[in-house]
Amino acid sequence: MLSNTQSLILGIVFLNLIGQLSPGPDILMISKTALTYSRWAAFKVVLGIFSGVVFWLWLTIQGYSTLMQHVPWLQHAFMLLGGAYLMYNGWRMLRAAAPQANAPIALSGAKGFYWKGLITNLSNPKIVLYFGSVMSVALGDVTNPTLKYEIMLILLAQIFLTFCLLMWLFSLPALKRRYLSFSQAIDKVAGVLFIGFGAWLYTQVFRTLLKSN
Repeated sequence: MLSNTQSLILGIVFLNLIGQLSPGPDILMISKTALTYSRWAAFKVVLGIFSGVVFWLWLTIQGYSTLMQHVPWLQHAFMLLGGAYLMYNGWRMLRAAAPQANAPIALSGAKGFYWKGLITNLSNPKIVLYFGSVMSVALGDVTNPTLKYEIMLILLAQIFLTFCLLMWLFSLPALKRRYLSFSQAIDKVAGVLFIGFGAWLYTQVFRTLLKSN
């Protein structure tokens, strides 16, 4: 039989896994990079996204939801900046899917993939809302500060391993060959989704501002 603490940890890890695997900019960026470039490039994206996750999870442990309640404009700023970046990224994907584009738009510099992953995660609307609401509530039941940091380390290990598994799967030669047959269509869908994520962020901010007035 599992103890109450073990059951709580398993529940939080399972909740986090479901949230991590739900469609969003992070998954799209990892899969797109693994299919278009190399496994090493996708790993750099994973490291960038993982760095962003460390930041958000640490902020959650420190009381992210309380901070957002006292400084609501900070979350609006995150969402507006993130929305702009996601829409820009979506536009680049749509441009890469145009018939005249024979090759993917390259990132400049060896660190380009890492920074692209990091910025994508920091501007990810799903993770901003997820850690600010769902995970904050889940961790709210944990009163022991040491246990909170232990859970944080467990979650980070689970997130990193899951992203690495996805990176490995999407970089398999068989999947890459299939991708080449539908690359333009996939790029168009990914571009529209990124623009949609960004536009949704803007509508949420404007709706909140209108209600407050």
